[in-house]
Amino acid sequence: MPPKRSYFQIDAEIIANLDIIAEYSAMGIRFAGNPRPSGNVACYAVGRDDRHPSAWVNVATGRYGDSGGSPGGGGSPFAPSSLSLWDFAATFGPYPDWQTARRELANKAGVKLGRSKPPENWRDRLEFQSWDEPGNVTLANRWCISKKRGITVEAIQAAGGLLAYYPCFRDENTGELKRRPRHVQVVALPCYGQSLLDADPVAWVIWDVSGAHLELFRGKNVPKDRAKMLSIGPTHGTMMGLHGLQRLTDDELRKNVKLAWKTAGPTDMLAMWSVIPDELKDAHIVVTNASGEMGQVTPDQIKLFVGLDAYIDGDTTGEESLDKDHAGKAGALQWCHKLHGIAANVFLSGPGKVMEHGKDTRDFLSGVR
Repeated sequence: MPPKRSYFQIDAEIIANLDIIAEYSAMGIRFAGNPRPSGNVACYAVGRDDRHPSAWVNVATGRYGDSGGSPGGGGSPFAPSSLSLWDFAATFGPYPDWQTARRELANKAGVKLGRSKPPENWRDRLEFQSWDEPGNVTLANRWCISKKRGITVEAIQAAGGLLAYYPCFRDENTGELKRRPRHVQVVALPCYGQSLLDADPVAWVIWDVSGAHLELFRGKNVPKDRAKMLSIGPTHGTMMGLHGLQRLTDDELRKNVKLAWKTAGPTDMLAMWSVIPDELKDAHIVVTNASGEMGQVTPDQIKLFVGLDAYIDGDTTGEESLDKDHAGKAGALQWCHKLHGIAANVFLSGPGKVMEHGKDTRDFLSGVR
């Protein structure tokens, strides 16, 4: 009896049995060139005026990416991002949803889906909204100004962020995604796992746009967790910062990277991106790990920095007078140790005065005293 295939093994089989370029061409993608060693083929972005090809399709993974689009272009609730073939086909193609797209393309590829189900994840917990929906940009801007000073909406969008409703659930009878009675609107940032942009985000980090604490629903009769920031999905070994990850994982875009910043957390990342001049944003990129300052550093994260100058920011900017907390210092030193001999050069933030809860980078950049 053949071993049972996993959901992801079935996905890979479908992709391997399809002509990926032909599938995307049928959905309006115009290609420009041949596949590079990474499997990426340059193409013109969908949903916006793209005079020079700034998007790509990977023929090995079937994914689409847009490296220079205006966030939310074309009404896509995921753009700019790295979309699976199923999500692209549901957003820009003829299918009503990603499940239908996957099923129909599996039939076309001659692959049986069986009864394998995707692991429970953010698709069943969050209802995403397009940036094109009236009022969403204004709502996110209010969150930035009143709750996260120093962060811009453009930084949220560049990180792949979206607005969403939370918490939601999947109706077992209809398969429809529904909002729970006490749902709220949140700012959500994607977290990418071991496969980085060759796969869907494995988790999303969220904040209530009102600044209130969020409740993490874990099931009936299970106590809820409450926090200002929650992770929907596992964040171990994940990386955040779509704009930076796109440039670190693409051979051509990587050539323009001069310095890679790794901040202590997602809001620091957003604040740092916000202050980098536009003309330097492709050369000075910003990413962070989603598992916290003391999170384990994995080989998949380290390989992003091979041969680059890396600046590790541990909740300080390098000024001796700036406070710095214990977790920030320990986390930054851990990253420096792991990057030694991997990155071309590793720069560590100045020592600062160690305190139990020091200022973070966003505090400094926004002038918080």
